[in-house]
Amino acid sequence: MARLPTIQLDWWKDPKGYHLAEVGRPKLLRVVRNSRDRQVLCRPLDSSDTLFRTFANTATTPEGVLKFVQSFGPLTNWGYDQGDLVGDVIHRALNMQGALKWAAAQPRRLAPSDETFFGAGVTLHAWLDWDAESNSPRWQFRPGTLIDGLWLQFAQAVTRGVQMRTCMHCGDLFEAGLGTGRRLDAKFCSDEHRIAFNSLKRSKEK
Repeated sequence: MARLPTIQLDWWKDPKGYHLAEVGRPKLLRVVRNSRDRQVLCRPLDSSDTLFRTFANTATTPEGVLKFVQSFGPLTNWGYDQGDLVGDVIHRALNMQGALKWAAAQPRRLAPSDETFFGAGVTLHAWLDWDAESNSPRWQFRPGTLIDGLWLQFAQAVTRGVQMRTCMHCGDLFEAGLGTGRRLDAKFCSDEHRIAFNSLKRSKEK
């Protein structure tokens, strides 16, 4: 089976963090930097092959957007100076969430709409590199922004056949099947949520 291209992103974030503020003309809610210090290098996509799922589950409220940016840096190039627009980020997260729910649907009766499935154009550079470990050539993708990298991760997940499920307890999306730690027919993202769901169900039946 062909190897998937690696995704590399050298990204930057404020070492003193971020906060929510209404700025600009007109005043719009943004995630803005806490300082004007030199930003520090980070590689958010190296932390997880499924960071896109964290984004889709987390960045659907202003507080969730702030939490994500605090951890992984701004989503767009605008985020470095002016600050990411919170409404725009939430819209992107909901688009990705919709695409993930479509991917989790069994069976998939309808094709996704362009708005849901291709909610963001992706900018990237691609090149063929030599992998010394495997002694063979490999594709490498370098996305233009973090949001581009998240969509690339999503694309790799759905094209390699990752099975997505919606947790019956918390509603978050999770992966199931071989290599994920969750059975293909799993209904919960964790054993803790399975226990909590069944406990709550029993209490309601009394």
